[in-house]
Amino acid sequence: MRSDDLHLPGDIAILRTFYALIAALVATFGAIVWTLFDRSDNIVTNTIIAVFGDPSRPWDLPPMHLLLMMPVGAVVVVFVRSVLGWKTFGLFTPMLLALAYLQSGPIAGPVISTTAILIGMAAAPFLKLLNMSRVAFLGTLIAIVVSALGAMALQFDQPALASAFPVVVTALIVERWWNAWEADGPKKAVRMTATTLAVAMMIQLLVAAPPMLVLAARTPLALPLAAVGLMILLGRYNGLRLSELARFRPANGA
Repeated sequence: MRSDDLHLPGDIAILRTFYALIAALVATFGAIVWTLFDRSDNIVTNTIIAVFGDPSRPWDLPPMHLLLMMPVGAVVVVFVRSVLGWKTFGLFTPMLLALAYLQSGPIAGPVISTTAILIGMAAAPFLKLLNMSRVAFLGTLIAIVVSALGAMALQFDQPALASAFPVVVTALIVERWWNAWEADGPKKAVRMTATTLAVAMMIQLLVAAPPMLVLAARTPLALPLAAVGLMILLGRYNGLRLSELARFRPANGA
């Protein structure tokens, strides 16, 4: 029996659409990396700048706004974990990653972080062959990530790559990814990494949204206090998560 026969036609269409979106996302990511490193007049750079603007531009948000928005980011993490059922690398890791995005820029931040994570993922299996202690392994892995990004910053004269805080946070992600790889296997580790990056992107877009900027400027303490109330409500939710509903769907149809 073919594997396609084990799925409903709608499921196959959704899966193929998902693969097409992933391919488009990878192509876009590669084009943005090209534009960050090559600012010459070419079709790739011109297209990315026309669609997204300058990918190296910063958010330029007030420091107080970033501080007041941290509880809002916590609400997003609690929501996706408690209601959606998405698993991330803890509560603070997506928030710190979003903060790194906000300091590096709306496009450069995610691209730099993802590049660092991919470098760490590529280096980790080779370092494991050296049979080092766990502490030495993680330290060497972090050093490789930092060295690679520093080399790219010098080679391509890209100051956004030299920002220390985003590099440290992404090195932390690589460490969490390897811990998940050893504990739960590669598939779950990659899924948790992708979820953590996605949640960090959601927090970034929410924190930098114009209505949030206006609210934070007019009533600075309203958003943190509202976040406390929302997290208390979300913390009392005991129903099925949306991911669990999808998992138990075959049982409901039986």
